[in-house]
Amino acid sequence: MKTESNGSSANRTSITVDIPVDDRRLFRTAVIDDVLTLLSRNHDSEFSMTDLATAVDRSRPAVTKAVDVLSSNDLVVTERRGRKRLVRINRERLSVPDDPYFRIPQSEFHDPVRTAVETLGDELDGVVAIVLYGSVARGEADRRSDIDLWVLVEDDRMENQREANRVRRHLEDESFDTGRYAYEIDVEALPAVPNYLPELREIVRDGIALYETEAFGTVRNMILRGGTDE
Repeated sequence: MKTESNGSSANRTSITVDIPVDDRRLFRTAVIDDVLTLLSRNHDSEFSMTDLATAVDRSRPAVTKAVDVLSSNDLVVTERRGRKRLVRINRERLSVPDDPYFRIPQSEFHDPVRTAVETLGDELDGVVAIVLYGSVARGEADRRSDIDLWVLVEDDRMENQREANRVRRHLEDESFDTGRYAYEIDVEALPAVPNYLPELREIVRDGIALYETEAFGTVRNMILRGGTDE
């Protein structure tokens, strides 16, 4: 059996689950879904139990139980390293599309999001990452939903935000095959990231990074782990 992100397209992120499942608690709690989603979207990273609890904003006991269930079903790999128990997604069961836009669950948003990301990347200076978040990233959007984008830049937030506002107005005048769309584009600069960790953690945890430089890996880890160590 293959579970997929809100759809049946083979191009979307999916993970293979054996039937019958080895541990029937797999589909019972939202914590398991939160942990599986986070590890799938950060499939090159491993987390301690403390870091994982911080990242998904759940209690450590609840996260530990979720990891036990996922491990029983061979969906995650755990390892003891000293006093820490580390966990990562089982990459042998995970399928991730090469094109990050296919990770957006609702296909009608692919073109308007792609156009926005490509335009922002061209027009803004020092872009480190562009992350889609909110209802569109979760696959819960309707035609009244804004396309929410968070743009991380190296510096000069004010000037880049002004340019992003200009891009937003242009995008909202553009007509796609599925109509016109409203956008919300927020720009933040690297030096300010430590001041907004709780707010940014939700964006990075639930969002889809559609553009990122190598430097964003370090920033993502800092945001998700919150500076904690087990």
